[in-house]
Amino acid sequence: MRDDFIDTIKSRGYWRINFRPIGPPADLTLSQCDELVANNNVKLRGWYYPFYGHGTADNHGITNHNGYRQGWIDSGEFREFWRMYKSGQFLHYSAVQEDWMTSEVEGRFAPNEVEPGVYLNFVGSLTMYITEIMEFLTRLHKAGLYQEGVRVSIELHNTRGRKLTSFGHRHMSVDRITQEDSIVFERTYTSDELKQPARDLAIEPIVTYFEMFNMADISVDGVIKVDQDTLYGYHPNG
Repeated sequence: MRDDFIDTIKSRGYWRINFRPIGPPADLTLSQCDELVANNNVKLRGWYYPFYGHGTADNHGITNHNGYRQGWIDSGEFREFWRMYKSGQFLHYSAVQEDWMTSEVEGRFAPNEVEPGVYLNFVGSLTMYITEIMEFLTRLHKAGLYQEGVRVSIELHNTRGRKLTSFGHRHMSVDRITQEDSIVFERTYTSDELKQPARDLAIEPIVTYFEMFNMADISVDGVIKVDQDTLYGYHPNG
């Protein structure tokens, strides 16, 4: 991973995700750090959360460092890196994919190139993404981390003037735009709370984000849970 990679991510919209264990640090080995991510990352829609690329190439890799294991990718609209620390802390930076779309990825999210800083896909980059974050969190808990609880931070930066969209899948009669430079959700979860389904834990941060886009009237059952059903591949008739 090149030295200026984090600056590249921060140059446009980006997510910063952080899990900090409550209580004594975990005292993991680097191999255990690797296994926790490799065995528990989320692949519900064809892409990892967080990205875990086997081997090393020009555009991705996994490396050991003093105190943490790190993975990264720099390819097209996918620009992210994660660190799993020996203490059990997890840190993830990820570019807002809409800000890096070009005609080379036509049809994947939008019909044409998207101007950076303008849109946020509220289906894929809000409801589904936050649900994946919480799914990864609960999997780490089942694997033995955060047995005394965890402090979670889900941050989205460079957001002022950004508009919610679904890129044609749904129509919004009113533009939903945030005036906040950054949107931050922080909460401490107990070990018992982490035993709940991830999709249920995700509702609170998802609603918080919709509120910051002046969409406090979002339907949890009629919109958010429907998109979560799509993410998990739920089929009510079979």
